[in-house]
Amino acid sequence: MLPFILLGLLQGLTEFLPISSSGHLALAEQLFRIQKPGIVFDIFVHFGTLLSVLWVFRTRVLRLVLAPVRGGEDLRLLGLLIIGSIPTGVLGLALDSMAEAAFALSGAVGLGLLVTAGVLFFADGRAHPARAKALEQITWKDALWIGFAQGIAVMPGISRSGSTIAMGLLCGLRRTDAAEFSFLLFIPAIVGATLLKLGEAFSNPGAHAALWGSYLAGTAVAFLSGIIAIRFLLKFLRERRLTPFAVYCLLLGLLALVWHVVRL
Repeated sequence: MLPFILLGLLQGLTEFLPISSSGHLALAEQLFRIQKPGIVFDIFVHFGTLLSVLWVFRTRVLRLVLAPVRGGEDLRLLGLLIIGSIPTGVLGLALDSMAEAAFALSGAVGLGLLVTAGVLFFADGRAHPARAKALEQITWKDALWIGFAQGIAVMPGISRSGSTIAMGLLCGLRRTDAAEFSFLLFIPAIVGATLLKLGEAFSNPGAHAALWGSYLAGTAVAFLSGIIAIRFLLKFLRERRLTPFAVYCLLLGLLALVWHVVRL
């Protein structure tokens, strides 16, 4: 059960911090020779992180659910989330097989982390907090660009939250509003990805009977650590820049590349 708990903790913390959950999971499995639990566990821990977002933003999510009836700014935001989900879905499907192959290559993960570092450095340098837009000022073009960034982040090492927050900054959003839109856009993305894989995952439910307890433990840890990560990042971005995360991704990416070369 311990490996499932540790992977759940890693998933919950790194899913929302701009440091790439897929990159960390891939490196953890390769460096520590942790056997990949499989698609069912992936679905469980992603469900845990989905619950994290729903809990932290429960008031906003409820307003979005009621938006078709109430209208107003919440309906507009709901529409923007739908628009942003289109490029995410298209790119996610197109790159899925490539991402699966890259997951096993520490060199590919390292390159992805370096891309994340570069994107964070670039976006941070271009951000102008004094002239930044609020969440209510996002345009449909902004939503498309942020959704595009989320779709590209299917590749291991490229941080989903880092890419979407960075793109939000490049679109002129305030840091905290870019983060909130990023987290809200995560909801349809993970729901869609889960629905696509449900049939494959549970084609033989009995095969996982002995692991349900471990799956649930990993899910609970992912949920709790996800809440901590979201709240930490929102508080962090109110006062500070993304540079520390960029430096971290740069160093980890270089280490991953060195590890890849050593293993050749």
